[in-house]
Amino acid sequence: MRFSLTALIALSVFLLTSCEKEPVPNPPANPGFVLHINNEFGPLEAEYAVFLSDAQGKIRAYRAVAGQDTARLTIPEAATTDRFDCTITRITTIDAPGSGIKDTSITLTTYTSLPSGETVNLRNWNYQQTTDLFLSFAGMTTFDSIIVPDGLTFVRPQAANNYSGHYQVLHTGNIWFRILADGDPHWRYLTFNNVSNPTLTAPIQVGQLPLTFVPPTQVTLPFSAAWQYKLDGVIDSSKRQFLPLGDLRRAPGGAVPVYNTLSMFEPVLTDDFGPAPRPYSSFRLRTSGEDGSPGGYNYTSDRFYKKLPASLPTPDFDLAPTILSDKSLVAVQCVGQFEVLALTRVRNGTPNITWEVYTRPANGTVTYGLPDVPAALGSRFPALKNYDFGDLVRVRAERYEQSSGYESIIHQRLLNADPLWQAKAGYLGREEVY
Repeated sequence: MRFSLTALIALSVFLLTSCEKEPVPNPPANPGFVLHINNEFGPLEAEYAVFLSDAQGKIRAYRAVAGQDTARLTIPEAATTDRFDCTITRITTIDAPGSGIKDTSITLTTYTSLPSGETVNLRNWNYQQTTDLFLSFAGMTTFDSIIVPDGLTFVRPQAANNYSGHYQVLHTGNIWFRILADGDPHWRYLTFNNVSNPTLTAPIQVGQLPLTFVPPTQVTLPFSAAWQYKLDGVIDSSKRQFLPLGDLRRAPGGAVPVYNTLSMFEPVLTDDFGPAPRPYSSFRLRTSGEDGSPGGYNYTSDRFYKKLPASLPTPDFDLAPTILSDKSLVAVQCVGQFEVLALTRVRNGTPNITWEVYTRPANGTVTYGLPDVPAALGSRFPALKNYDFGDLVRVRAERYEQSSGYESIIHQRLLNADPLWQAKAGYLGREEVY
């Protein structure tokens, strides 16, 4: 059989082209939406998962994040200018010893409208240490009172125990206490610096303790309540070193006094020429209290002060309830100007579920529908999948006087690079339940 030249050429072209592989497509120049996650918690501390959702609540990316690992969530088909909501899920299980009963808590935190490229750092910034302080007092006729700031009383000095005390103190390296003795109305005090050991034992001759004649600073609070507060003298904020100046830590279950004014005492160092400068440059004051009167609210403040104010700031912004039409909704009416709105749904039971949403406030009503629950979580926790919450929504308005707005605040919260960022920003919060 003979082939024409044309047929041979056509056959050769066919064989050559049929043996060629499909060209490998170049990766897209646009990486889409990217979220970086660093998890510093160990696998025994908590289980983490992160998911991204769009404006309709549809899940666009989901990933479990292993302990002490890094991860990335991407949405390749998204534009770099697209924004998505990010939900961080923390699952903790506590096994009561000897009971065989496990208590599971699920905490979800949603940050709305994140840009591409954000980094989420999951870490614990608890930089305080605990020291058991053992004190024994001598050289006085009567022992009238003792305050160990940030100290939990285990044993109070009294005649029955030969005036020996035991306090568990939270601190960053500096401890002090003050006492009243022998009917003298002036406080005597002693400071301990550069404390790093888990225990500290000190015999005290009361007559050798210096006296402070400086009257306490009075700070008026917004209303009468069972306030909780923590006052620190700032020694070095960059190294996170403080001198606790507040009251005693109170044991759980005890009576909590109601008051509307704080009396702030502080040690006053002396030298041969009179009072010496304070060992700290400013104060950090954290306060929280609940106004139980009709129309009341929960107050929270965290701020640095060059000198203590005569009164704490009161919110000039407010929140008002609205009607929820769906169990997956969170909503509230915003009144006045503030930077961040937090809305929370809570389920008490087994498991305990808390879902908090951080979003941008707006004049009038803000409504947000909780996103879909990823199948990996919904199959494990039907109550979460079904949005099995009560009818109440906890809402909180947050103002940051030293911040440039919502996106800057959320970026700081996600980055979690400075445990003092909230105090530096001048935080004031008003929370209510509707």
